[in-house]
Amino acid sequence: MKKFIIFLVVVAIIAFGVYMLVNGYIDKSLNAVDVNDTTQVKIEIPSGSSTNSIAEILYSNNLIQDKSVFKYFAKKEGYDVKLKAGVFTLSKSMNVEEILNALINKASFDNTVNLTIIEGLILEDTAKAISDQLSLDYNKLVELMKNADYFRDKYQFLTDNKEIEDLQGYLLPETYNMYKGLNEEEVIDFLLTQFEKYYESTILPAMANSELTFKEMITLASIVEKEAVRKEERSTIAGVFLNRLKVDMMLQSCATVNYARGEWKERLTNEDIAIDSPYNTYINVGLPPTPINSPGKASIDACLNPENTEYLYFLAKGDGSHYFSKTYDEHLAAKEKYLD
Repeated sequence: MKKFIIFLVVVAIIAFGVYMLVNGYIDKSLNAVDVNDTTQVKIEIPSGSSTNSIAEILYSNNLIQDKSVFKYFAKKEGYDVKLKAGVFTLSKSMNVEEILNALINKASFDNTVNLTIIEGLILEDTAKAISDQLSLDYNKLVELMKNADYFRDKYQFLTDNKEIEDLQGYLLPETYNMYKGLNEEEVIDFLLTQFEKYYESTILPAMANSELTFKEMITLASIVEKEAVRKEERSTIAGVFLNRLKVDMMLQSCATVNYARGEWKERLTNEDIAIDSPYNTYINVGLPPTPINSPGKASIDACLNPENTEYLYFLAKGDGSHYFSKTYDEHLAAKEKYLD
């Protein structure tokens, strides 16, 4: 027993020593390459660059001491999802944190352009938004967006989910800064790279707690995107739909009917909700076959972290908010109050 205790003490001392050495090395590697060398170094970060490729560029220009430490720190501090394309002026006197801040905030924008994709756009509207802002070929964009196989081998989320046939739902709404002059394929590659980062950093870890598949979760998020007006209600609405799925109750989402109809109506008729379509959740149990738009992060996060609720019904009150009910009788009473 005494020898075993001594062994444990020795192991603990060695482990502590290794820990201190590793942390010391990390701290040292986060320092400037040469604090006295303020010579300006201009670097170019191409659109769609991964954290790994950015680390390679910095290391090859002798601006960081260790690529692995750079990537570790960027991910740990949340910089990796914010890095931008552009031309940057850096120096060896900058430490890793200063370099990362510069890569986020201080691009030379003379050769870059902003692209804004708003939440809830269907594939064709996304293509039009890109075409209008970047003067690209609309038909070519649509053709590429409808062919997930064209990009599948380059992106893990497409490789992992071979049932995804097109990119509706997977072109993450955001305002992006990218190089001017990219062609249609390069722009979509850029957007898919951004989604891939979000998939790896946020979606995959949270999916461990979800009863849905990845495609089902994005499909649900696309419904929540259209049903929820107020951000604070998104997780509640996600919880309601998940409760309905658990008991094989039809989702009865007006958003899916509007998608099936191809136009938006605030108030649907009995004829509208009888439309024969796999996207009509008034006549089909379960989720529609694909996402009905590209949802934003708020709606995806709501479906990854839904409210644990007993509600089965909700009703728009006319001011952007909803009334939530546990029973059908409560729901009918709410209809009388808010729809008269």
